[in-house]
Amino acid sequence: METDNMKRNPGSARIAGSARLLIALIVGVVLGAVLYARFAGTGPQQPSSNTVAAEPDKSADPAPPSDVVQISPEAQRDVGIAVEPAALRSLQNILSATGTVTEDPGRVAHIRPLARGLVDKIYARLGDRVSSGDPLIEYDNVELGLAVGEFLNAQAELQRSLTDLEVKKKILERSKAMLQEGAVAQTTYDLREAECKDAEAVAAGARATAEKIEEQIHRYGWTDQDLANLPSKKGHNIVHSVLKAPFSGVITSYHVAEGETVEPSTELLAITDISALWVLADVYEKDLSHIGSGKAVRVRVASYPGKVFEGKITYVADAIDPKSRTAKVRCLVQNKGGLLKLEMFATIEIPVGQTSPVLAVPDSSIQQIDGQPVVFVRKSETEFQKREVRTGLASQGYTEIKSGLKPGEAVASQGSFVLKTAFLRHLIGEKEG
Repeated sequence: METDNMKRNPGSARIAGSARLLIALIVGVVLGAVLYARFAGTGPQQPSSNTVAAEPDKSADPAPPSDVVQISPEAQRDVGIAVEPAALRSLQNILSATGTVTEDPGRVAHIRPLARGLVDKIYARLGDRVSSGDPLIEYDNVELGLAVGEFLNAQAELQRSLTDLEVKKKILERSKAMLQEGAVAQTTYDLREAECKDAEAVAAGARATAEKIEEQIHRYGWTDQDLANLPSKKGHNIVHSVLKAPFSGVITSYHVAEGETVEPSTELLAITDISALWVLADVYEKDLSHIGSGKAVRVRVASYPGKVFEGKITYVADAIDPKSRTAKVRCLVQNKGGLLKLEMFATIEIPVGQTSPVLAVPDSSIQQIDGQPVVFVRKSETEFQKREVRTGLASQGYTEIKSGLKPGEAVASQGSFVLKTAFLRHLIGEKEG
């Protein structure tokens, strides 16, 4: 019926359509406002102008300074931390010189073959540590082979001459008996006697030749037992020679390869006994009056900052270098544990007298952080402060402190490395934070 009215009245139909459109727009606006209000509330809220910022909690403990390490008394006891006050001490005055670690030529063995030959087997290489008597190189000794052949021939000739001598001795004895009975002439007996003496001379010559060759073979390392067993030996290896280490040491030079032909003049390798080494130092002319042969020295190297190597002066050069005005001083240093290496730079400390009292702490108190010497000063029962210091003379287990400490301040004398580790861990944590 409504449709019929619209058909009869087109104006009314337009009014109704406009009303429906207006109602749809109003509903859309209301729905959009509701959605905006809901989702806008989930975003970050800006404080209003009258919002008061929260005050920090002043009751919390303040963070310790960055140069302070905190460690409980129980932990200090567990890791062995002990303290000692910095005090004035009279230290041994030290003359310092720089030098280089080198081998003692008297403790170096240059291994060469005893004769011309062909290298068959190598038992040790460059850098290997060997003990006295260890095999080093086995080679086919050409001259030993010739000597063994000559020895066998000499032994055969000696045996033949001894047999001939025995026969001639028996003939001479029978001739003597026949001469007494008148069965042979005196001239015949004299001839038999001459032949016997000639056989004795031949046997003596053969024995001398065999002994000469035998002595030559002994020089190649063979023993009497080796010679006695020679008839039972067969094959090519019987004339192989083995070079052995004359003493314990390290192979510091190596010039050989398997299959290589070598001569007696060829140095195959060198063994250095590093249990004691030389340190060659340069001492200024003005300081030579303080040193002398036999004087004790202490040697330090950068690789082991807290390690001291004991030694003594064995030689002071008789000539001064005209350019540097220094003299070479040779120190013999015991190398326990093999820590010293050849060609290391070293500092030689030569005690020359007592100093006036200086502020000093134990050597064990000094640690290095970023190349700067530091100590850890006890500030309370649980706190240690890192303190940069300037060091001076180190002697008799103590190090002079030129600045950074006051007399009486307690520093960590034992366990300072633990404090250093804790400090660095705390420092890394701060940087990461």
